Amino acid sequence: MRTAVPSNLSVLAVSIFGLALGEELWQAYIPAYLTALGASGVIVGLFGSSKDLLDSAYQYPGGRLTDRIGRRRALMLFTSMAMAGYAVYALATGWPLMFAGLLGVMAWKAGAFPATFAVIGDSLPRNRRATAFSVQSILVRVPRVIGAPLGGLAIASLGMLAGIRLCFVITLVVSVPCILLLPR
Repeated sequence: MRTAVPSNLSVLAVSIFGLALGEELWQAYIPAYLTALGASGVIVGLFGSSKDLLDSAYQYPGGRLTDRIGRRRALMLFTSMAMAGYAVYALATGWPLMFAGLLGVMAWKAGAFPATFAVIGDSLPRNRRATAFSVQSILVRVPRVIGAPLGGLAIASLGMLAGIRLCFVITLVVSVPCILLLPR
């Protein structure tokens, strides 16, 4: 007999998919966007390195904060930080602002993952967790296949700056229901 997936996991899955899809609309085009904002090749490389550094640096504090304030509050905080980063990206008139936005954007990717893993661990019996973690990984990766071509269409239609800014706005719009429906 199959047991139903707890509703908080369903909401979490939809949120993860939605945010990942929104981010994948523009993620592949960040180097070109930085260049359009006046960044040199060295700055583009530094941006990528900073992204990787923040990805690793946010993991441990994200887990500690999740344990301290709870899963829902941590997910709300990290999603809000990411939304602030998306807004900074969309409004950036020069490449230095992109580094400020990166601090927020990376909060979702790195900070929220410990919280999502905790929700999965809390919601399912031990014998179903591996499958849930696999599904979570797929929900983050499938949008990569869909998002980049859609973002490319927006950029091809509107130009680099207007097209990628539209993609940032779409990501913000997708984030709103995600933050409102986070698991309890």
